[in-house]
Amino acid sequence: MTKRKQISGKQYFGHLVENFKNSFDFLSIAPFIGRWIPVSFSIGITTGLIAAVFDVLITKINQFLHTLFPSLFVYPIIVALITAYCLSLEPSIGGPGIGYAILHLRTRKYIPFRAILLKFFTSVLTLSGTFIAGREGPSFYIGVAVGEWFGKMHSFPKKYKPFLALIGAGAFTGALLKAPLGSAIFAMELEKTYDLNYKPFAPVLVSAIVSYLTFSFFRGKHHFIPLTKVPHWDLIVIPYILIMGLVTSFIIYLYSVIYHSSNYIVEYVKQEKTRLLLGTASAIPIFLILYVAISEDILSAPANMKILALLAQTPFPIWKDIVIIAGVILTTSLTLSLGIPGGLVLPNLLIGIAIGNIFGNYFPQYIEVFTIAGMGAALAAGAKTPLAAIVMITEMTHADLVIPMTAAIITSYITSFGFHLYKGQIFEKPFDVKGNRLEK
Repeated sequence: MTKRKQISGKQYFGHLVENFKNSFDFLSIAPFIGRWIPVSFSIGITTGLIAAVFDVLITKINQFLHTLFPSLFVYPIIVALITAYCLSLEPSIGGPGIGYAILHLRTRKYIPFRAILLKFFTSVLTLSGTFIAGREGPSFYIGVAVGEWFGKMHSFPKKYKPFLALIGAGAFTGALLKAPLGSAIFAMELEKTYDLNYKPFAPVLVSAIVSYLTFSFFRGKHHFIPLTKVPHWDLIVIPYILIMGLVTSFIIYLYSVIYHSSNYIVEYVKQEKTRLLLGTASAIPIFLILYVAISEDILSAPANMKILALLAQTPFPIWKDIVIIAGVILTTSLTLSLGIPGGLVLPNLLIGIAIGNIFGNYFPQYIEVFTIAGMGAALAAGAKTPLAAIVMITEMTHADLVIPMTAAIITSYITSFGFHLYKGQIFEKPFDVKGNRLEK
């Protein structure tokens, strides 16, 4: 019989301490707790405050515009002229903003402070009325700038610039879209389209939550897309959901072709003023058609989500859904593609929800399932962010439709390989909005 070796209490305690040390990497935990959590809180509070001001200005200007009907169609020309002047001062502020921001993350330069102010100003004007544009483009751009300037002011080494910029982008977007978790994943997936790196995820998420809470403190807590009833689904709808995913992928493909083809006008019409006036003037008749055929709510979509909430749960005539799809594709291709600031998430959501509404005409008892899944499918196909689409749409609607939405998203995402709406996902080398090589 083998005699067991006796160890003293001191030796036993020493083994416990050694095992504890081997189980935890204090060198990795300490910087996270001591540096990145305070940084995330600081950037979150800052972006939340800016987002609250951003939202107030957009809402107030939109309310004023709707007191005077003709202003809805004169206003875009005024915005185009102002934006043209601002673009002559700082070309990077034009268009969606995310494409430039993704490319900018790969450089060692800082977005000029003047560019932040101009992007803020022109984006407020654009999102206040008539233009169909998303908030996430300006929010991502401004968030990147806030994050990297925060690092510069606090003497962070330049190697942390992309990390801090991503924290700011996720935070600002999380506040304005009222979807902190989805926006954190959105930032991760956009920055590494096919090569996910989730190392910054925790700081980005913390910052996004703090930003959202700060924003909600001033602007109130409510759903981005409120639903009046709890949606339900059955296995019978899944095959049709898959078909809808394929249809959505094809329509988003057409959208990307038209959108990027319109962008080539930049090569022929170099002067910002002429280009923006030409594009905006061409879009005004389409704005008028949308106003008459649908409602004035569609021209206020960036300021409030009434049209999305209505489409999500009310069957529209199919011809109206087609008008919405065509109108969104054409107006954004004539405005955002040519330099009017604004994001592409809202246009994707409108296209997706209109496609879902078409299917909902045949399954009215499941209309919310099709419309919500359609939004996710369009976002995943256009932005190449499938995980973010699932989480973000769930946060926006507070609807438990993960399984049917995932079916639509996987179908549209897989069949959409090979085209992108954001230029930053197309080019591997950093270029600016005019195609010039950026300094690394």
